[in-house]
Amino acid sequence: MSSGGQGRVLGWDVLRGLCALAVASYHLMYWQGLPSLYTFGSYGVYLFFVLSGASLAYTYEGRLASWRDAGSFLATRWLRLAPLYFVLCMVFVGLLSVHLGHLTDQLPFRLALNATFAFGVYDPATWALLIGGWSLGIEFVYYLVFPLLLAAVARPATCALLAVALAALQWYWIVTTAGSPEGYEASSVAYHQVPAFAAYFFGGCVIGHWRKLRDHAWPQWAGACVWIGIAALLLALNPTEEGDQLLGVRGAVLFAACFVVVYASGQVAVQGRLAPVARWLGDITYGCYLLHPMFFFGFTWFVLPRFTAVDIADMEFATRCLVLVAVLVASCALATASERWFERPVRQWGRRLFTRRRLQARPA
Repeated sequence: MSSGGQGRVLGWDVLRGLCALAVASYHLMYWQGLPSLYTFGSYGVYLFFVLSGASLAYTYEGRLASWRDAGSFLATRWLRLAPLYFVLCMVFVGLLSVHLGHLTDQLPFRLALNATFAFGVYDPATWALLIGGWSLGIEFVYYLVFPLLLAAVARPATCALLAVALAALQWYWIVTTAGSPEGYEASSVAYHQVPAFAAYFFGGCVIGHWRKLRDHAWPQWAGACVWIGIAALLLALNPTEEGDQLLGVRGAVLFAACFVVVYASGQVAVQGRLAPVARWLGDITYGCYLLHPMFFFGFTWFVLPRFTAVDIADMEFATRCLVLVAVLVASCALATASERWFERPVRQWGRRLFTRRRLQARPA
């Protein structure tokens, strides 16, 4: 079954893992002065927003009937994101402090914002302690309004109006920030805010609703065509200047492609030997996304200088490719271990705790 028998849509797991590897590869190439795949870095994250909305709508539709249900949902989502994120925040603060010789500015305030994901409300790219953490703060803001979005999805007229409004807001936000005369780099903080990705998340909610209604069970070869096709499209439309991947016809095509790929991936019946691979890709997504900067900067700040004074961006092409592969392998390996021995046990403990409290709250 494409749902894996446990509510998991394995086609989404495949796409989720591929997106994590794409984002990590983009970062590692960019930091080493290798060719920059801007489309992989940007749309790898944007696909996460669509996938998140789709997965949540598929899982929670019909289950958020009260404020207590909404509170349990938020607590569950926090417990999914926070443990690994906060541990790595502490590790990265330690690494950065040793590297720079001083503590991060406003550290207690930053730690409080990151522990609660409250930094998503304002300037996520500035206040997030981890590289890539900005998207998690924005994601948590979407969780706050998710019950309302889920209610809107079930009403066709409301759903259509909201989808158009959010798409218009998102396009306006992109044009006035990333597309402003100041350029993408100068407008990056202004761009990375909640309105810039709202249509992705809500569009994902709509896809999750549709997936709940019908599973077409497409063959695996169709899924392979979809995943290879989106990689080829991202490569073909990769711009020479950062930020151009968001604008004009290129931006419109890639915006639409995100929804097509998530919908199609959710319809693929992942079976046989590919099923455990799909589950593994889904399991390592979060850890790989957060861990690869740790390995890279830990290596370049503390290990590499012991052997050479040459900056990694000036090393041989083959050496930099080897570093890229080594960091990806290490990130996936530690992400696998984290999911099995840390994140999953924490989630299971949380589910037991919430279940016990719900039972205690029931009238006799």
